[in-house]
Amino acid sequence: MIKRPQNITRRLALAGASIAIVLGGAISPAWADRAAEDYIQGILDEAFVALNVENEDEKLDALAELVDKYVDERRVAIFTLGQYARRITDEQKEEFIPLFKKYATIVYQDALSNYSGEHLVVTGSVDRSERDIIVNSKVANARPGDQWAEIVVHWRVYRNRDGSMNVLDAGAENIWLALEQRSQFTSVIANNGGGQKGMDALIKQLRDQVGA
Repeated sequence: MIKRPQNITRRLALAGASIAIVLGGAISPAWADRAAEDYIQGILDEAFVALNVENEDEKLDALAELVDKYVDERRVAIFTLGQYARRITDEQKEEFIPLFKKYATIVYQDALSNYSGEHLVVTGSVDRSERDIIVNSKVANARPGDQWAEIVVHWRVYRNRDGSMNVLDAGAENIWLALEQRSQFTSVIANNGGGQKGMDALIKQLRDQVGA
């Protein structure tokens, strides 16, 4: 059964995987990327406004708009299928991607809602390559001992060939949402026969999860 994170900082901390595993290897020293930092800070500023909307439905709608605007959900959807991404049919892909977008939006809404009333600010970045950047952020003015004091929220940014950017992933305590989703999704596929049969099972579970 596909699980939906209820408290992202706690769930991610319990998962225990290393950032090097998530990103495919050890991180070597690299330079900061001011453009990517500015890009993420702009998103965080918009999120701060959205998170302070009093009406809950309007807040969730505003967060959904942010996810749709900035997250490359199609690219992430294919990533979450792991080794099965090349085995699914075009018809399955056409059904899976819209369902994944709905599911991912719910996950991001849950994750960001944990920071209601808090303002995340960028603290630095690391370029893994010219087009693959990790931007770090923390809660502004968190006091020692606060629940947010030691939490670093990471954002994986992809720079397209035209210079535009998209968010590929978000994580805390070295655990990333897309990797957790890939682990769950590939497990569902494998446990239901793999290949197209397993993909049908995943699509059904996603449909049930998002109420589609």
